[in-house]
Amino acid sequence: MKIEKLIIKDFRSHGLTKVNFTSGINLIIGQNGSGKSSLLDALLVGLYWPSKPKDLRKEDILRVDGKSTEITVFFEKDGVKYQLHRNITRGMAFAKYHDGSSWKHATETSQKAVRDWMEKLVPYDVFLNAIYIRQGEIDAILESDESREKVVRQVLGLDRYENAYKNLLEVRKEIERRIKSTEDYLKSTENLDELIGEMEKELSNALKEINKLSPQIPKLERELGRVEKKLRELDGLEKEINSLRLKVKEREGNRKRLETKLEGIEKRIAESEERLRELEERVKEFRGLKEKAELYLKLSNFRKRYADEKARNEKLAENYRAQISAIGERLTELSELEKRLRELEKERGKLERKLKRLEKDARAYEDARSILSQLEGLKKRLKLSREDIEKLSKEIEDAKRRKEEIQAELNGINEERGGLKNLVRERNKAITELKKAKGKCPVCGRKMTEKHRREIIEKYQAELKEVSLSLRELDERERELKSELAKIDEILKGERELIRQRELLDQIAGLEERLKEFDLEKLGKKAEEYEGAKKELSRLEGELESTKAELEKTKALEKKRALLEGKLKSIEEKLRKLDGELKEMGFSGLEELDGKLAELEPSYKRYLELKNSEKEFEREKKNLERLRLELEEVKRGLDAENRALNALMDELAEKEKLYSREEHEKAREAFASLREELARKRAQLEAQEKKRDETMENLRKLKEEKERRKEKAKELEELEKARERVQALREKVRRYKAMLKEGALAKVGEIASEIFEELTEEKYSGVTVKAEENKIRLGVLYNGREYGLGFLSGGERIALGLAFRLALSLYLAGEISLLILDEPTPYLDDERRRRLVDIMQRYLRKIPQVIVVSHDEELKDAADRVIRVSLENGVSVVKEVELGV
Repeated sequence: MKIEKLIIKDFRSHGLTKVNFTSGINLIIGQNGSGKSSLLDALLVGLYWPSKPKDLRKEDILRVDGKSTEITVFFEKDGVKYQLHRNITRGMAFAKYHDGSSWKHATETSQKAVRDWMEKLVPYDVFLNAIYIRQGEIDAILESDESREKVVRQVLGLDRYENAYKNLLEVRKEIERRIKSTEDYLKSTENLDELIGEMEKELSNALKEINKLSPQIPKLERELGRVEKKLRELDGLEKEINSLRLKVKEREGNRKRLETKLEGIEKRIAESEERLRELEERVKEFRGLKEKAELYLKLSNFRKRYADEKARNEKLAENYRAQISAIGERLTELSELEKRLRELEKERGKLERKLKRLEKDARAYEDARSILSQLEGLKKRLKLSREDIEKLSKEIEDAKRRKEEIQAELNGINEERGGLKNLVRERNKAITELKKAKGKCPVCGRKMTEKHRREIIEKYQAELKEVSLSLRELDERERELKSELAKIDEILKGERELIRQRELLDQIAGLEERLKEFDLEKLGKKAEEYEGAKKELSRLEGELESTKAELEKTKALEKKRALLEGKLKSIEEKLRKLDGELKEMGFSGLEELDGKLAELEPSYKRYLELKNSEKEFEREKKNLERLRLELEEVKRGLDAENRALNALMDELAEKEKLYSREEHEKAREAFASLREELARKRAQLEAQEKKRDETMENLRKLKEEKERRKEKAKELEELEKARERVQALREKVRRYKAMLKEGALAKVGEIASEIFEELTEEKYSGVTVKAEENKIRLGVLYNGREYGLGFLSGGERIALGLAFRLALSLYLAGEISLLILDEPTPYLDDERRRRLVDIMQRYLRKIPQVIVVSHDEELKDAADRVIRVSLENGVSVVKEVELGV
């Protein structure tokens, strides 16, 4: 695999960064915090997001004020060029390959599909362990034998063999579980032949019972049919007899009802004849009173009309006279309003001229008041004076400069603390080894005495006390700086408010300058005079409108008065006509008319009482005729009902001669007994047939189970053979892993020896690597003797860790085409850093492409390509540096 280009957008401190990589050694160089290590993180995210790296979250990588994190990686593998793009913020991704003419999609366009495709092309564990040497791995190599073994296992891929060894154990356990299950099954099915024999015997018994019951059922069915036919005949006869008896009762009831109805009709006919005689007398009296009643009605209607019309017309005449009088008074008043109208129009003209003269000053006064209102609002929002703003501005600039100084000092403290902690680990481990050592001193190789042991331990413990004191001082200084940094951040929070206050102050100055153009006192008086004139004009116009409206009513009032006078004459004429009609009827006044009405009233009332007599007489005549017809009809119905009743009685007597209740009961009992016997026999046959079917099905299953048992026996033999083969394969994997580890460590030890000798100016003649159970012991050869890590100084330990980790990658150089080193030089002194340059040129060139991230300028001498990363205004900037500059 070879990385060709990396393009990142809005990733941590990077805005838009493009980096090209070539074959050979590519050095990415820059100060701490510049964003150089972020390039490697972007490479990991671009290739393996979202499942890897696990400690990165989407919100952690989006640049402050950035919109969308995007990463594109161009790389080559096995002669094929690939392009992998991810938009982390939007969750989009695609992977393409170049077929020699154009780019084509390698998989679906989704984060998961691209991740799965990349995992198959270059597994994440292979990239992380064999290709990528991370910060902190050197510490893990030096920390303990166990952590060192874990690093070796990850880098060399020994975990795969360990996993295979464990997986084969699980396979063996599964085979043994299946063997146990099969043996249990074979044991539980040993008596299958015995069960099959019992089932065949049960089947034979069931068939015998079926053959016995089968001929009995048809015989019972024929006998049941004969009895059922006889029973149906008797049931039918019984039903007919019961029906006839009901009909006889019904006819007897009908006859009784008709006889009762006949008596009622004869009684009603007698009553109707008596009523007719009474109504005939009332009709004669009614006809004698008709003339007097008609005269009373005529005079009464005239009396009512005369009184109503006279009262209504007299009231209207009075109303019309009152309206005519009011209109005359109103017309007199309107003649005075014409003079007032002319006076009002003169006053309006004067006020309009005055308003036109004052309008300009009134508008200027409104503008001035608007500016004053704006000034009051701005002054309420203004919290600082101009001197306070200048002072705060200086404080914020000083705080920014101080913040940069503090951050730089905190970075230095972190680096210094890391070196001191490494020294503490070295000295503690050396003290532990010294306490356990016997014979020779693990530090210098001399004979171990208690005095010598005590001197070295005391020396190391004194160093640890000094280091502890230094660490406490660093912690205290860090707390002081962070406390000061918190205060500075509080000051910097006021920067936005400062900008707002400065803008407010400028706005206030501009408004005050504009306000000087106005004479507020003079303009105020003019504006007050203008408003007074406006109000007076408004009042005058209202009065003018109402006056004009009143004057317009004059003609309408005169027209209305003429109309009312005409209506009054018409009403007076109607009243004269009413009095004329009264005299024509022979009455001089209402009193005489009322006397005549009182005389006629008793006759009229009796006439009204008798008014419906003629109609009642005719209705009663028709009722009598209807009753007589109904009487004849009832008599005919009664004769018919008697004839029908006699016929039913004769038919019932004939049917009762043919029917015997005793014979009917015997037929019912015989039918019930036969039906019960037939049902019992059918149930027995059905049970036997069901038993036959179940037994045959069970017999079939048992025979199938017998065949399956034979197959299980064969399967047991195969499983036992498979268990032996899996165990043999597991042993081979174990031996191969041990052989591979032993051979790899031997070669790694040789390469590490060469690198370590150069880093220490051949002070040491080699490195020893010994594998134990879950441990790898690392040592050095000095003057022909082997010593532990406690023998080395702090710088020598770092050099040994680096040499060992580089040796692991160089051992894989034949298998890998890419190596990435992230900060390989922490805690190396100047001399060893210079020697690392020689080692990189000599050894790392065996790998086609190497990418190194570091802050050490010395490494430029070993690089084929140098990429410098710096932080400008909070954004990472990447530039290619020409070699030799």
